[in-house]
Amino acid sequence: MSVLHIDEVCPKGSSYPLIVNFQNGYTANEFNPNEFSLFEDTKTKEKTVATTISNLVYAGKEQKEESGKTWIIARNKKTGKVRLIEVGTAEMKPVPKNDLDETTVVDTSRLELSRKFGSKKQKRVMEQREKLKIDTETVSDQMHNVTVNITEDQVDISQYLKTESDDLYIPPIDRAAKKVDDVYHKHKILSSDQYDKILSEIKDKDYTSELLPWINNLTALKSNTENEYTVLALYASCLVKLYFTMTKEITKKNYTVCQNSAMLNNIILVNFTTFSNNRRSRSIQLKDKAMCHAMVFVLILNNFKYDAEELSANFKISLKTLGNKIRVIGASMVTNDNKKVVQLKLPLSTSSFIRRKSAKF
Repeated sequence: MSVLHIDEVCPKGSSYPLIVNFQNGYTANEFNPNEFSLFEDTKTKEKTVATTISNLVYAGKEQKEESGKTWIIARNKKTGKVRLIEVGTAEMKPVPKNDLDETTVVDTSRLELSRKFGSKKQKRVMEQREKLKIDTETVSDQMHNVTVNITEDQVDISQYLKTESDDLYIPPIDRAAKKVDDVYHKHKILSSDQYDKILSEIKDKDYTSELLPWINNLTALKSNTENEYTVLALYASCLVKLYFTMTKEITKKNYTVCQNSAMLNNIILVNFTTFSNNRRSRSIQLKDKAMCHAMVFVLILNNFKYDAEELSANFKISLKTLGNKIRVIGASMVTNDNKKVVQLKLPLSTSSFIRRKSAKF
C-alpha cells in the first residue's frame, strides 16, 4: 500500500467544499448534475443547499459536526502535491410541491406546532410523515427511467420454473424414446470426456472399496473390465452414501463424497449440494434428487429392473414410499413370480411431469 505525505492542511474558511447525500436514493450513471444554490441564515449562520432534479426540489441544511470533522484528500496528478481539506456535509431531502389549499395549511400548521411545542415522540412522528410526502408523478418518471432498459433476456427465471417439474429430480430423460435403453442414455448423464477422465482417475486404485456390496453385484458389473458401467456404479454408490450422510457432516469444510475420483466428487457436490456464505448444505429436494438418480443408475446397471423389497430395504423406505419415488423416474412396480419388481419399461409410468402442490413427495 502506497503512503501519502500530506503537504498542506486546509481547514474551513469563508468558502469550502460541501458533500451532499440524498435521503431517498443515490446517483446513477444517468444523473446529470445541476446547479446548486447555497443560502445562509443571517441570524443563525446556518447554511442550506438546494437543487432541482427531475422537476423535484431537494434541500438540506449543513450538518453540525460536534463529535468530529469530515476531511477529504486531494492529490494533484501533475505536481503530486497532497492536500487535506476540511469539508461540510448535508443530507438532501425532497421538498414536495403543495397547493396552498385549506388542507395543506392545516397540515403545515400542525407540523410547525409539533416542531415547536410537541413531545419528542410527536416530533419523530411528524418528521416521519414529512419524509413520506413525495411527488408521485416524479417518482413514477424515475422508476420508468430505471426500468426502461430492462429486457426479458436479462431476467433468467429458468432455475425457478424447474422446481415445478419432476425432471428436477432425475437425469436427462427422453420420454419419446423408442427403446428402453434410450430413455436414460449414458452419454446424457455424463459426457465421453467425463467418463474417460473418471476412468483414468480410478485406474490402479482400490475404487471397489467405495462400491456398495449390493451395487457391486449388479448384472452390468459381472465382467471384470473397467468401463462406463463402472463409473455409473461408483456414481450410484456415492449418491447413496450422500443420501444417508448427516447434514452436519456435509457442512464440514473438507467434506468429500468420492475419494478415488476428484472429477466425480466435484460433479456430485455441484449438482447435489449447495454452497453459500462459505458453507455447504443440502436441501430435502437435493436429498430426494440423489436418491432418484441412484435408482436410475441401479436400473441401468441391472437390465432396467430390480427387486422392490430389496431396493426399499437398501434405501430404508417403505414400499409405498418407493412407489412414489419410482413413479417420478418413470418406472413401474410389477409382480413377477409373486415378487414385486421395480422395472423401467415402455410406455413410461409418467409420460410428462407432474405439477405438484409441494416439493415433498
